[in-house]
Amino acid sequence: YACTKRSPPLRPLWAALCDHMNLLEKYIPDFSGHIEGIYYDLAGESVEIVFYDEPEEFNPKVKLVFSGVCGYQEAEIEEIEEDCVELVIGLDEVAGGYCLHTNSREINFKAKSVLSISVST
Repeated sequence: YACTKRSPPLRPLWAALCDHMNLLEKYIPDFSGHIEGIYYDLAGESVEIVFYDEPEEFNPKVKLVFSGVCGYQEAEIEEIEEDCVELVIGLDEVAGGYCLHTNSREINFKAKSVLSISVST
C-alpha cells in the first residue's frame, strides 16, 4: 500500500498552547517571578499575586488581581522552606481557567477578569 498524498505534519498540542497561553511575559515582562505571596479570598472571589521587582531587591512591584474566581484548587508539590522566596514558574491559561505553577505548588482556578496593578514602594 502506497500513500500518494502526504498530509501536513501535525503540530504538537503543547506547541500550539505555548504560543499564547503563558501569561508571565504578558503581565510581568520586566520582573523576576519571585513573589511576596498569593492571597485567595473566598468571600471576595479573588486571587492576588504580588511580584517582587528583582530577587536581590525584594520590592513589591506588580500585583495581579483575578476577580470572579471560582473552582480554586491548590496542590502542594514541595513544602515551602522558611526563609525562601517562592518563585512562579508559569502562569498559563488552560481550559477556560488559569494554572499557576510555583517551585512549591500548583494552583488552578477560573476567573472572570485579571488586572495588573503597579505597586509603589
